[in-house]
Amino acid sequence: MLTPGLKLLILSVSARLLIICLTIHCNSLIVSFNMNGFHKKETNPPDVTPVVAENDTPSVENPEFPRNRRLFKDSTGDVLREMALKRVQERVEILQSEISRDVDRRLGIMGEQLINEMKRFDLNITELRSLFRDEKLMSNRKESEKKNVLPEKQFMNRNSLLTDLFEVKHIKTIYNLFVVFMIIMFLNTVVGDLVADGRINLGLSPIKVGFGRFHLSLLVWCGMQTTVTLMYYFFKFWAAGHYDLRTKEEYQKLWNNTFIVGYLCYLIAFISGSIRAVLYFDLPPASSLAALLEMCRLAMKTHAYVRSNIPKVLTGKIKSDEDLKKPAPVLPSFKTFQYFFFCPTLIYRDSYPRTKEIRWKVAFFHFLDVIGVILYLSFIFERVLLPNFNQFGDNEIDLSTLVLSIFGSMMPGTIIFILGFYCLLHAWLNGFAEVLRFGDRMFYQDWWNSTSFSMYYRKWNVVVHDWLYTYIYKDLYENVFCGNRVAATSAVFVISAIFHEIVLIFAFRFFYPVLFILFAGTGTFLMALGQRYPKAFGNILMWLSLFIGNGINFSLYTMESYARRNCQYEDTTWNFFVPISWSCNGVKLNPNWSIQNPFA
Repeated sequence: MLTPGLKLLILSVSARLLIICLTIHCNSLIVSFNMNGFHKKETNPPDVTPVVAENDTPSVENPEFPRNRRLFKDSTGDVLREMALKRVQERVEILQSEISRDVDRRLGIMGEQLINEMKRFDLNITELRSLFRDEKLMSNRKESEKKNVLPEKQFMNRNSLLTDLFEVKHIKTIYNLFVVFMIIMFLNTVVGDLVADGRINLGLSPIKVGFGRFHLSLLVWCGMQTTVTLMYYFFKFWAAGHYDLRTKEEYQKLWNNTFIVGYLCYLIAFISGSIRAVLYFDLPPASSLAALLEMCRLAMKTHAYVRSNIPKVLTGKIKSDEDLKKPAPVLPSFKTFQYFFFCPTLIYRDSYPRTKEIRWKVAFFHFLDVIGVILYLSFIFERVLLPNFNQFGDNEIDLSTLVLSIFGSMMPGTIIFILGFYCLLHAWLNGFAEVLRFGDRMFYQDWWNSTSFSMYYRKWNVVVHDWLYTYIYKDLYENVFCGNRVAATSAVFVISAIFHEIVLIFAFRFFYPVLFILFAGTGTFLMALGQRYPKAFGNILMWLSLFIGNGINFSLYTMESYARRNCQYEDTTWNFFVPISWSCNGVKLNPNWSIQNPFA
């Protein structure tokens, strides 16, 4: 069996031989044409006796005239033939260069794909082990040469982990099982609805209700994108003013302080304005989540752009006349700025690793996965999760019913959690990365193998974690807390939890800090205990906590949402911060609730 490397070598040699044969054949044709055209044997023209009429006087002709006319005719043909030969030679050279260039391009693409494949797989029995032990592919940061400076984010061409894992047929089967589960649930729903009610309910109402007024959500996004574009010119204006005032230190300092205040005011106005727009248009939950998540993404990218380019402008104080001759700093072009705001990363660089071509088929199937997952999630919400709580608020419910509903929500809640991860962090980001030819696609790591919550937080969402590490943790650690890792880590957790809570508050229109307590409270406690139990038990504890936490999150948020929908209450500030599900037809404690002996 031929190895991929040998196949590539055979293809390369064959292509080169094809070009050589084509060249030899074209040259032989040209030589043959030359021989036939320029080296013909001269034949003596037959003697032609002029016919003279009887009454005509024979004219006296120059005997050299026919020969001169024939020579002139032959020389004209030679010129035309030479021009034709030159055109043929030019076309042959163009054809040769095009074939050579096309073969080189195709061989380059195939070679790159082969090298990437050989990097990720050892092409032997231990391919999965080598994949997870490849430190270069799994590493995310490069050590700095400076002292007391944390490592920097490192970009390279690499696939997402699931993309490589799906090349293994055993892992691909898990993906196929999820597809089969969706088909079975769909068929079960169709048959059940036809037999019971005589109609079909495909579970699409969460999509219709959740994504209502989506066109207004797109309008809000256009407004946010416009303000971000204005920020680009505002930054260039400040950089030009800083360069012009380089000889006036006091004015330059005042100019810089004014920019800092203006930049902070811009971020506050951007966030508050986006939230007010969502509330003004009264967007449904899913449309609100989309707009608010885009608000967070654009705010994070704006800070990344400004924070990364400020050092280019602040070149230091003027110490000599030579410093005055230094040119103005070169800032990124608008094209680079726009590419950064659409590429799937939150870390700014002037350039990124790029792929050689767009695989439209791969991008199409990634976006098709996004649509399929959204339909899958809507179906689970409609048929499994919401029926447990849609009557909450109409009547009081027993504590036993609440406990059963929470435990009944753990499995579908975790499935929603996994599908949401696959939809956003794999399919959606890989689809955009393919269209934009973005090379580094490590948007997550093997978080499912985490043995502690600190490892899970690092690997779950690498895109957001890299931004928190680079622009929050690193700056606090190096400039504010002076090497205090505990203080810097705590600040990162609090900032991340606050922004998570802001998105949920204004998406659901009520304050219910369940995720904040689980994320910043329980999660931090479990992270502190991460090194005190064996790794095998740590992975079990991590998954058990995810199941329980997802069940509690989905249950309590759904209960509060339906309680506010089914109960009548005054829309006051107090009721915004106090859960309605606690007071309006809430949980009824059953004093006679007892546990019977199951073995009696």
